[in-house]
Order: sequence, then C-alpha cells, then structure tokens
Amino acid sequence: MNKKSTRWIGAAVAAAITVTTAGLPATANAASSVCPPVPVSQTGTSAKASVSQQTKNKQLVMNMYQDVFNQHKLNKISSYIAKDYIQHNPLAGDGRQAFADFFGAYIKQNPHLKADVKRIIAQGDLVLVHNHVTTSKQDKGMAVVDIFRIKNNKIVEHWDAGQAVPEKSANDNTMFPLPGTPVQVQPVSSQQVAANKKLVTTFYNQFFNEHDGTALQKYVAEDYIQHNPTVPTGRKPLEAFIPMLQSNPDSRNKIIRVIAEGDIVALHVHAQSSKTDRGSAVVDIFRVANGKIVEHWDVVQPVPEKSVNTNTMF
Repeated sequence: MNKKSTRWIGAAVAAAITVTTAGLPATANAASSVCPPVPVSQTGTSAKASVSQQTKNKQLVMNMYQDVFNQHKLNKISSYIAKDYIQHNPLAGDGRQAFADFFGAYIKQNPHLKADVKRIIAQGDLVLVHNHVTTSKQDKGMAVVDIFRIKNNKIVEHWDAGQAVPEKSANDNTMFPLPGTPVQVQPVSSQQVAANKKLVTTFYNQFFNEHDGTALQKYVAEDYIQHNPTVPTGRKPLEAFIPMLQSNPDSRNKIIRVIAEGDIVALHVHAQSSKTDRGSAVVDIFRVANGKIVEHWDVVQPVPEKSVNTNTMF
C-alpha cells in the first residue's frame, strides 16, 4: 500500500492520518477548556425526527456499509449518496462523483478493505457509526467514527475521525465495545436520553474546563471501563490528569455536536492546545448507567494544514 493510501479511509470509510495522543481519557492532548455543546440542530438536524425514521436512517447506513464498503459495489453508491453530498473528510472532495472516484481508487489499491460495524446510534437526522476498518487479515486497522446526515433517504453530509489501533495498550479492553456487545443499543425513554446527555456534557465541562477534580467521583463510576489505549482502566487513573489540565489554561475543547441514543452519548469535539493550534477532531463516546459514566471510547485525528474541500472537519 502506498503512503497516500495509508492516509485515507475516509471519503468512503474514514481518514487514516497518523495520530498521536497524550494519555487523556477523552480528548488526547487538548483538554482544559470546553465550550457549551452546540445544539444538534446547528447542522440541520431535526431533533423531532421520529424513532421510526431514525431506525430507517440507521438501516440505510448499514446497507451502505454492506453494499459499498464491504462488498465494494460501486454501482450502488448512487442508491445511498446524494449528488450534492457535503464532505468533511479533508482528503476527499464534495459530491457523489468525488466519493465514487476516491473510493473506487482506494478499493483498487486495497481489495480486501473491510469495515466491521461495532455500534450504531442515531438522533434526529444524524447517524453515528463506530467501526473497525482493516485492509487485510494481518492489519490491526483503524478505529473509526463516521457521522452521517440523512435527508430524503440519502446521505447528504459526512464527518469522520480515524485513529490507528496501536500494537500495545495500557488496558485490555481494545478500542471497541467489549465482545458480545450488541451493535444496536437498547432503547430508553427520551427523558432518560436527555438526562444522559446532561450528565455527560456537565461532566465534560466541569472536568475539562473548570478543572474540577471532584467531578470524577460525582459523575464517573469507580469501575469505569477505559478503551483509550493510552490510559489504564478505572476511575483512579483519570486523577493524574487534573494537574495537567490546570497547567494548560489555553487549551480548548469545543463540543460541536452531541448525538445520543439508549445509554450512549457521543460528543464530536474540536480540541485545541492553544488559540493558534489547528487541533484535532475528536469523537468521545460514553456509556451511562445508574447515573454514572461507566465506559468510554474515543477516536482522535489531527486537523491537517490543507484540505481537498473547504468545509473543515466540523
């Protein structure tokens, strides 16, 4: 595989740019200033989309993964991707034709490309997919999160972040849900989803912006399961980050959008270590149970200096 190929899994599946992370549980190397979450409606999302429509949206995306990403049926692209598709992956251009050209070239170079969907959630017109992307049986692959916006039964907009699965990890949990975890989450009431979102965003702000170490005991379970490969599992290791957060007052983590379903809350974040830092595109995924954050996954990808499109990664 050539160098350009190894840097892409995104217009079609995800961008694979070399990433480095500090040992932060949620946001790699920039984590001391969190803006209040922007309403999901900022990107055209209808918070009033029915549960049945969200189910249809998820099925549309799952069908696209099966047909296009895994079976490589390029003739099916027009069934899923809108002609005026908006691309936020920095390595691909806007539009359905750009998607087809880029993905077609990548498949030609990597005929064994596979995207193994580990979890899918939806809210409003957004669908989020947490998946493991590999190009061969020997490839450790990428942890990738794709976010799609659906309109009129077509994918009209896409964001993603991808991070290489490392050779070694500080915990034994992998970057994906534990074995046996269903791809679909169990439904809960809209009131419970709202409460979960409030809990996660409140924790995120208090811990990473206000540097309030007591937020850990208040919001995070003691037996918290950590999937970030640079951090040991459990709540205790998170305490080590409090001094680092307090010593870096210029860092900023802006929550761009929040997507939640069942017991899962996902944050799409722009993390910056300073005002002049291009920063990283981050997706933090939290599982909530009994009023506590009990599990966490994340994917971190640096924002590149240049992009094929003009849409940014957010």
